[in-house]
Amino acid sequence: MPAPWARGFRVRIVGTLHGAETNNVLHFATNVGGSDPDVIRDQLIALAQAVIACVRTTLLPAVTQDWRLVRVESQSIFPSLTDPVIESGDVDDIGELGPTSVSFAASLVNIRSGQGGRRGRGRAFLPPAGEAQIQASDLDAPTVALILAFLLCLAGKFMGPDHTEDFILGVLSRTIAGPTNANFNEGFFEALSLNPVTRVAVMRSRKVGVGA
Repeated sequence: MPAPWARGFRVRIVGTLHGAETNNVLHFATNVGGSDPDVIRDQLIALAQAVIACVRTTLLPAVTQDWRLVRVESQSIFPSLTDPVIESGDVDDIGELGPTSVSFAASLVNIRSGQGGRRGRGRAFLPPAGEAQIQASDLDAPTVALILAFLLCLAGKFMGPDHTEDFILGVLSRTIAGPTNANFNEGFFEALSLNPVTRVAVMRSRKVGVGA
């Protein structure tokens, strides 16, 4: 699915951890066009449902039991901005690993598009594992494997020639795309790899009492 893209999307995976909101943002594009509002809404529903399925089946086993999935939002950001479509989490959409005593830890994923420079790279700060899964500030091997399962779920649906959904996961350079995403075609780069980082990351803005 090469550019020019028919439509660009933003997906937010929203959860809570110790009372603080966690917000993971992913960007997608599609060559499946259409300006009919019903068609666009169907796309937003399909995208949100595809992402939340990966969260439920493969992300929850990789994160602390102190994290709860609240919702997944999908929204068109190019060529027009729409209201988000929301898929709400269930009461039992809770992480499966051990507890964590801090709100600002995270599991880091590097997103690579093969483009040189920072504009073709992205990062996702996932909810953290439990403290029992961390040794000397590194995630243990079983937890890395669980995170990799989530990334493989996303890759199977949204990356490569055999992806199963009508959407491509990528990196959006806000600098190139511009404040209104008018240059989305130039600023969106297809993701070629998703790479978990073993070292535990820190989300400064997720500290309880500081904000989300």
